[in-house]
Amino acid sequence: MKLKNKNILVYGMSISGEWVTKLLLKKKATVFLFDDDVEKLKQKKFKDCYLVQNINENLISQFDYIVVSPSIELDNFVVQMANMHNIKIFSEVELASLFCKNFIAITGTNGKTTTVQLAAALINSKQKAIACGNIGYPVSRAVLQNKRAVKVVEVSSFMLEHCDSFHPRATTILNIEADHLIRHKTLDDYSKCKYQIFKNLTPQDYAIVNLDLNIGPTKQCLTLTYSQTRSADVFLKNGAIYLHNNKIINLNELRLIGKHNIYNVMCAICFASIYKVSPQKMHNVLLNFSTDNFRIQHVATINKINFYNDSKSTNIASTLASVETVKGSIILMMGGSHKGLDYKKLFLKLSKRVKQIFTFGEIADELIVANNNKFNIEKCNDLSSAFDRAVEIALPQDNILLSPATASYDQFKNYLARGEAFNKKVREYENKKRG
Repeated sequence: MKLKNKNILVYGMSISGEWVTKLLLKKKATVFLFDDDVEKLKQKKFKDCYLVQNINENLISQFDYIVVSPSIELDNFVVQMANMHNIKIFSEVELASLFCKNFIAITGTNGKTTTVQLAAALINSKQKAIACGNIGYPVSRAVLQNKRAVKVVEVSSFMLEHCDSFHPRATTILNIEADHLIRHKTLDDYSKCKYQIFKNLTPQDYAIVNLDLNIGPTKQCLTLTYSQTRSADVFLKNGAIYLHNNKIINLNELRLIGKHNIYNVMCAICFASIYKVSPQKMHNVLLNFSTDNFRIQHVATINKINFYNDSKSTNIASTLASVETVKGSIILMMGGSHKGLDYKKLFLKLSKRVKQIFTFGEIADELIVANNNKFNIEKCNDLSSAFDRAVEIALPQDNILLSPATASYDQFKNYLARGEAFNKKVREYENKKRG
């Protein structure tokens, strides 16, 4: 794509905005920067860029293209004016993908980060691969710093709102559960957004399909399938994962825990098979692979009480999967900011092994109403007080599980800060018991 001397507005100076600006400058575009936070905009030090402090329809009409941050919604004034003037709007991931010769894309409600990291690790055992996208490492950065590497891209629904030309070599939707409904309004709209990832597949491209969910493309392309219950390219047999006739790994050898993670592993194996990674190399990588912190992370066992940090669970399905994974009696800590989810569905499916719930944050009262006296539930002021109440009632062999089932933005910057706060409380509790 020729960008030289094109007038391009970058709207939103998050990390993706910063790196797409660097990419555009390398392509010799004329770059304009805008952010709703004027002070944040002033802090950005880019040579040869123009800062836009006031924006209006006349100015918008002068741009050839606009690149928007994932946080910018469809009803935003700039987006609406651009559409009115038929100005192409890119997400950072779409624009950067135009300069990727070799990339695969993974979306879904849950499991994206784990599967992206798994697929990248497996492919990297044969050729250079890098995990990027919606994991804090923009695709623009990967394009600039790792030109020849296979880009394994995590794609969010927010990114897919502006991805008309997005064309990965292989792609998948891991699953679709209710999430981000304040932004997408309905589950149907959210699903349609996810399905955009299949839009530009050709007969030479791959779709990776979970036969147990049957979420796949409606157009002709190559497919690789996986299933825990049916015949597929990747399947379970006698407690092991197989790719065709090749045994890859025994389930008890995996460091990842939970049925959902078995699906993630199987999907990643499908991607690796496209790149001809050998079964032995797959086995070696999977033996040592573990997830990032805050995804059903076993933090400590103190006085025979187990502490699990699942701060990354930000929706109902993810929390249900976490509860299913942790064995034994559970004291569940949950709550945070609003996402527009129906929590009655959570309590209808929640395991009876949950003996107590401590809830906190914006949605605390909503959770209590949705529970409708099904489980013992108590409202706390914040995560810290919820933790204190949990350890107060915990007995040996209990599991204290932080699995919020929603976002963190009411009391924390993000799920990472929330996870760190939980781990700090565990360390303080451990030191107190030792002291």
